[in-house]
Amino acid sequence: MHRFSPRANRAHLVQWREWGEAAFQEAREQDKPIVVFLTAFWCGYCQQMDETSLSNTNIHALLNAFFIPIRVEESQRPDVDLRYNQDGWPTIAFLTPVGDPLFSVNYTAPEPFLALLVKIVDAHQRDSATLLETGARNRAEALARQSKEPPARLGPAIVAEIAGMVEGLADTAHGGYGGPFKFLHTEANDFLLYLHEVTGETSHLDHVAFTLENMRQSRLYDNNDGGFFRYSSKPDWQEPHPEKLLDDQAGLLRNYLRTYLLTGQGVYREIAEALIHYLNTALSSDSSPCFFGCQDYVRPELDLAAVRQGPMTLISLIDELVYCDANARAVSAYLDAWWILGREDCKIRAQQILEQLWETLRVPDGGMYHYTGGEPPVSGLLMDNVMMGTALLDAYGVCGDYVYLARAQHLAEDIVRLHCSPEGGFFDISETGPANLKIPMTVFTQNAQTAMFFVRLADLSGDIAYRKLA
Repeated sequence: MHRFSPRANRAHLVQWREWGEAAFQEAREQDKPIVVFLTAFWCGYCQQMDETSLSNTNIHALLNAFFIPIRVEESQRPDVDLRYNQDGWPTIAFLTPVGDPLFSVNYTAPEPFLALLVKIVDAHQRDSATLLETGARNRAEALARQSKEPPARLGPAIVAEIAGMVEGLADTAHGGYGGPFKFLHTEANDFLLYLHEVTGETSHLDHVAFTLENMRQSRLYDNNDGGFFRYSSKPDWQEPHPEKLLDDQAGLLRNYLRTYLLTGQGVYREIAEALIHYLNTALSSDSSPCFFGCQDYVRPELDLAAVRQGPMTLISLIDELVYCDANARAVSAYLDAWWILGREDCKIRAQQILEQLWETLRVPDGGMYHYTGGEPPVSGLLMDNVMMGTALLDAYGVCGDYVYLARAQHLAEDIVRLHCSPEGGFFDISETGPANLKIPMTVFTQNAQTAMFFVRLADLSGDIAYRKLA
């Protein structure tokens, strides 16, 4: 499903292929290099490249005649994004006709991009054997970089080490973690809140509270439409980038709810209520209980007269696809809102979303599809199964309906059957594909979420075998 900049552009005139075996087979049969254009729905530089380089007639001619161009959106194919993303979006990856990697670039203006394409075409026509050798060598080096050492056993020492790393990244001046670009890092907040609950160490809670207060008082929070922007280019949260992702809002909702629960301070409840209102309005529709993927803001078409009148009003743009993992996370947050705030409407909405996801995104052979609204459907992603399973367990814990537990157990069986690695852990994909998707990966953060799911399932079901899987 190809989507382009909402402003005038001619990027659709490139003969884009979907990611899949058919495109790679075409490249092999026609002996053409592959260009993978990795984009994001809300990415300003991606939109700019659509309007400039990818609207250039000469670039169209080169891409359509001498390459197999593949366009991939990161939210639709996070598995492809994980393997090809280089320092953000857009990432333009050049591959050999057999799918081996050559190199990648990010946003490139029309003239240098045209020159780059000409250079690749010339190299391929003059000495394709050398190009193939380079790609094969790059592939071999990438495989060699993968660690063969067995993972360290989980224990208090590792937990302490991770806690030390998070504390070391904590920004005591502005809140949050790291810099200079300041992302939301809701999972880091979750971790510190957990440490506070199990150790009683007040500094962990204090930093999360400090972070949430500073974010709310900064430009990162949209006082007009509600919700939080994805990140700031400055460490003080005062230079936000205008996109709001469902996954981030759900994570922040849980942060504010749990901080309110631990502190009793009404300001955190107030922001939690505001986030619920934002999700119920900006990212909702009357046709489905599920939430949309994100809200972006883009500048309108350039108009000299309008520019002279003053600052331009940005146009709101909604990604109306329904993503399984992000909606499942929102379900968990809404169930928290029920038992912490007494919001019965949130519990009802969460139950409706779970039913809708199970009815529309359940894969007949097991697991969950990644999203609705596009073709072909994408299945086989570990995080869709894990986040859906976690939301079902949250619903079982709140509602006590055995159906939720049974469905979570079905997903647990699917995860073991489809994703289990013989060397330990769980693969990020259950269905391999062309090029870098030939090799499944055991991703640390994904396996951490999977382990938490199995631990929770063991506790709620009474079956200790799930704890062994964790």
